[in-house]
Amino acid sequence: MNNKLSVAVVFLLFGTLVTAQVKIPDTLVKEKKIDEVIIIGYGSQKKSHLTGAISKVENKDLDQIAVSRVDDALVGQVAGVNVQAIEGEAGSSPTIRIRGTGSISGSSDPLIVVDGLVVDNDYLGSLDMNNVASFEVLKDAASSAIYGSRGGNGVILITTKQGKDGKTKFSYNTFFGVKSAYHSDAYTYDIAGTAARELAETGALSARTQYIQRLGINTDWQDVIFDGGTIESHTISARGGSKSTKFSSSLGYVHDEGVLLTDDFKKYSFSFKLDTKISDKFKIGFNLSPSYTNTRRFDGSTHDVLRQAPWLPVYLDAHSIQFVNRLRDNGKYANVKIGDYAQQRMFDNFDLVTGMPVATGGTSISDTSNTNPAAKILEKNRTQQKFKMFGSMYGEYSILDDLKFRAVVGGDFQNTDVRRWQGIKADLLASSAQLDLGSANTIHLVTENYFTYDKSFGNHDITAVAGVSAEHWQTNGNEVSAAGYTSDLIQTIQAGSVSLGGRSYEYEEALLSYYSRLNYAYNNKYLLSVSFRKDGSSIFGENNKYGNFPAASVGWAVSKENFLQSSKVISNLKLRASYGFTGNKDLRIEGQDGYLIQYYPSLSLLNSSTAIINNAPVNGYNPLNISNPFLQWERSQELDFGLDYGLFKNKISGSFDIYQRTSDQLLLNNPISGTTGFTNAIANLGKVRNSGLEVEIRTKNISTEKFKWSSTILASKNKNELLDFGDSNGLIQNVDDKRAAEWINLVGNPISSFYGWVVDSEIPAQYINNPYFPIGGQAQHVYVKDLNGDGLIDDEDKTILGNPYPDLVWSFTNDFTIGNFNISFMFQGSHGAEVRNIGDQYIFNHFNSAQSYNVVTTPNQGFIKEKIFTNAIIQDASYIAWRNLNVGYNFSKDMVAKFDFINSARVYASGQNLMYFMAKGYTGLNPESINTTSPTTYGYQRAGSPIFRTISLGLNLEF
Repeated sequence: MNNKLSVAVVFLLFGTLVTAQVKIPDTLVKEKKIDEVIIIGYGSQKKSHLTGAISKVENKDLDQIAVSRVDDALVGQVAGVNVQAIEGEAGSSPTIRIRGTGSISGSSDPLIVVDGLVVDNDYLGSLDMNNVASFEVLKDAASSAIYGSRGGNGVILITTKQGKDGKTKFSYNTFFGVKSAYHSDAYTYDIAGTAARELAETGALSARTQYIQRLGINTDWQDVIFDGGTIESHTISARGGSKSTKFSSSLGYVHDEGVLLTDDFKKYSFSFKLDTKISDKFKIGFNLSPSYTNTRRFDGSTHDVLRQAPWLPVYLDAHSIQFVNRLRDNGKYANVKIGDYAQQRMFDNFDLVTGMPVATGGTSISDTSNTNPAAKILEKNRTQQKFKMFGSMYGEYSILDDLKFRAVVGGDFQNTDVRRWQGIKADLLASSAQLDLGSANTIHLVTENYFTYDKSFGNHDITAVAGVSAEHWQTNGNEVSAAGYTSDLIQTIQAGSVSLGGRSYEYEEALLSYYSRLNYAYNNKYLLSVSFRKDGSSIFGENNKYGNFPAASVGWAVSKENFLQSSKVISNLKLRASYGFTGNKDLRIEGQDGYLIQYYPSLSLLNSSTAIINNAPVNGYNPLNISNPFLQWERSQELDFGLDYGLFKNKISGSFDIYQRTSDQLLLNNPISGTTGFTNAIANLGKVRNSGLEVEIRTKNISTEKFKWSSTILASKNKNELLDFGDSNGLIQNVDDKRAAEWINLVGNPISSFYGWVVDSEIPAQYINNPYFPIGGQAQHVYVKDLNGDGLIDDEDKTILGNPYPDLVWSFTNDFTIGNFNISFMFQGSHGAEVRNIGDQYIFNHFNSAQSYNVVTTPNQGFIKEKIFTNAIIQDASYIAWRNLNVGYNFSKDMVAKFDFINSARVYASGQNLMYFMAKGYTGLNPESINTTSPTTYGYQRAGSPIFRTISLGLNLEF
């Protein structure tokens, strides 16, 4: 990766950048300068008065990026925010981390706030980017402490578009794109190449190789399951109003076919926003946003498909059916016909001399009894239908000219129905057919009531907020399953002859909060902000229901001092420092009853069970956990030092931030004595530190009437370190007992570290059984290093092999305006992260005993271990991507004037992931793809879902 990393360094050293300026109403103009306004939570603030680490992203061109979710468009937009596309499925959510991972057993997702109200992260999947005006990202504790117990992982504030005074403007925005997946060269098998190598090294071809050549089939399974697709978006909106009443409404539709077989995502959304003045002192408004999504998921795994033999066809045709053995397995395949799914076992026991299948003997080439991999996907139907309703209503009263009171009532409702049908042909067994149904409903209600005081007098500017909020969540659901189907025709629970049972569940959560903040500026030079929030949650113990989250930040606008007022170099210079506390209440417990412990971790819980007494089942209850009335919030304390600068009349501008965030009191499953009946219990013991640096550089390179060029460089570096893991320090875990590669959680290292032996060398092919079969197979063992030099290989020779966290994340963006043309592009990269790619073991048949070493002839067998327990599958997840390119043309007013009903028109072409460079030695499909496990076993990958390229054409019309 050295050459590619050098490219990134060149970008960082020589690239340039400029920030887009936002037009602000004249009422905010002071000292004859336009001062941008930033949303900060429960209010807004002049950018020049900010003392915290807050970044703003305006929706200039984000709605022209062909994605189905708004968060997918945030890649590379904010320093310190890492957005990873962990799944290739259409509509799937990316992972967002702001300044690293700060929880061991809880969520590290940022808090999402839309138009002032907190929503769940899934809401981003139902939001239409055409309705988004801007994103504000609160990165440091002083900025996010106003959200207290939920601000520990940062906050993303989303402001939706509003109507403006004047004639109603109608708009239609649309794009249509084509998506294609990147393939892995390492996972593309070469039958001819394998045969040539075997012939060169042995002087002859084995019977298996001769049979495979006679079959003459070469299926590229990546082509089969990465079938590509299209994406289209349509949004119609109307915005306008008068001086007293303003409205905004839109209707949107997105259809994303993804790039995986059967993948399909449809989204229908509507929004209506109204603000009106009842009088000079009183105004009201409401916001209503229903949405509906319908998703058919890729019901399978890429590694399971890609490990299939390339000589196996998807369907039997006139050629391949000649090789089907209708005699073997008691005539199991006697009635197959052209068009049926092919299976490997069908082609075993073939006589090369007669050219005919035989009942026994002959040549066999199968390496699995699994059914056709395409059948396992196509004959399943896994869908999710989700309806969401978000709404709010507010009233604001001006008690005095400088004092206002706002009351907000809002909430959201979500209904989710899931259905999974596994058809008979999926496994070619009627007994495997199964139907699973599930339904869940969540109601979230919130009320916010707060006072805002905003006063300027003399050299003093004061803004204060004080309020109280209450929230309540209630969720209920049910699940049921059945099996024993004889056909695919009737897919209902009652059609199954075997009931697999079901369950229902219900839980609640409540939050009561008090908050306040004071912002003060003296002479626009000396800045202060202090805030305090007190949160009480139903989740935590009786003795710790409430948590306190104070924060403070200061700033000094040095450039406004007399000694810099006349500087021709320094246009803006501000120093910032902040310190504060935030929290995290989101616990994650695996298992069917994990939700109970997540929402009631401090209580003694009972779980229903059944016992056999006197030969009859008797219902009863078992303890589910150990109570802890002292459980409290996970807490983060963060220190941040920042510098904002502008040089040469702000032709060069940006910021630097250095921070250290220590998260303690982390909720941790701590080992306890087995005499209690449990092996662990939740306690506040863990401690993690994230420290790092963020850089923003913005330049206006050229600015003339006909040609403009601006650039942006963003870079961030974060170090994650586990400081305390209670009695679990040194814990060694695995994700899959069958393929038990190990992770270690050791103080002084990142939360999650890969663990195992270090490879010394491969075992020579002369000692490997069947080194050329199966096609693409590799030996499952290697020689490992004796690290302690005692002449033995044991656990003392294991060591930390790497970790999944990037050292450097960066982006480089350029914007050009040439007459009516606009061109923009972004390169983005990540360096230093690693993944444990278990996909290699599946796809290269590392677990296949047919390719084991010869126990008679192989030397030094005491130094041999399976690859899965070594660094052989620890791979560099660094990458450099050409993330997007947008080329647009704005029609001139003269051209538009020919159409009386059109005010403006723009056409554009856009591309995402046009080039994607992966690190040398990475074999998978997507270095960003991480399987969902836990923070302590992070970095687990099974080949991943593929990175995909999108080419689209779009049109923006305003009437």
